[in-house]
Amino acid sequence: MKTKSYYLLLGVLPVVLFSCSRGVYNNHDYLSAHDLSGKKLAVLPVEVYYTGIPAAKGDTYTEEEATSLEAQSALEQAYLMYTARHSAKKYQHHVEMINGNQVNDRIKSAVPDLRSAWKMAPDSLGRLAGADLVLKVRLVRTRFMSEGLAKGINTGTTILDAVINTSSNGGLSFTPGVKAYSVTYEVSLIDAKTGTLISSTANEKEKDRNGDSIKKINELMAEKAAVYAALN
Repeated sequence: MKTKSYYLLLGVLPVVLFSCSRGVYNNHDYLSAHDLSGKKLAVLPVEVYYTGIPAAKGDTYTEEEATSLEAQSALEQAYLMYTARHSAKKYQHHVEMINGNQVNDRIKSAVPDLRSAWKMAPDSLGRLAGADLVLKVRLVRTRFMSEGLAKGINTGTTILDAVINTSSNGGLSFTPGVKAYSVTYEVSLIDAKTGTLISSTANEKEKDRNGDSIKKINELMAEKAAVYAALN
């Protein structure tokens, strides 16, 4: 029952996000009843799935696992970078970030591998990591074509538009570019004791271009979510 509040809220996350200002949901009822100051925060191994047209070469399974570690580190660094450059907002609670390597080592001592942990309840993983709060991330990358092919198509359409616009006496031509892949990216801050969703945000898949929204979402969470994190 503990994790039901997280999964139920995650299901309505897209609706919540568009109804909240500046793109980050903060659970004000929870925050008004809890002081998070001094709590320990862990970024969990990121749940990653590659879908769409498979690449001709490469091991998708291995690539997913490598992306998981990269994305986990990127989110951690986004929080620490924000803390180094900015003061906390009035509503943000000062918390201690557990080093990602330490988080993973603690989890691996209890499960066969980090991939096995992707589907585990975030509150259970938080307890394994020795954290009071966790950042849970889900990333789905959908591949449409190779990056080389996308680049070639876009170069060709740019040249074609230039030719048409040079010879045309009428309106200008602008052919929409194509993208090699897009990413669905969701980040949730969760109470590791109760499974309660505290803060969350997600990108707009339709606007993502080859994963360019990930960095923006990480920075948005660091700036607007309920916690202000520094290494312990």
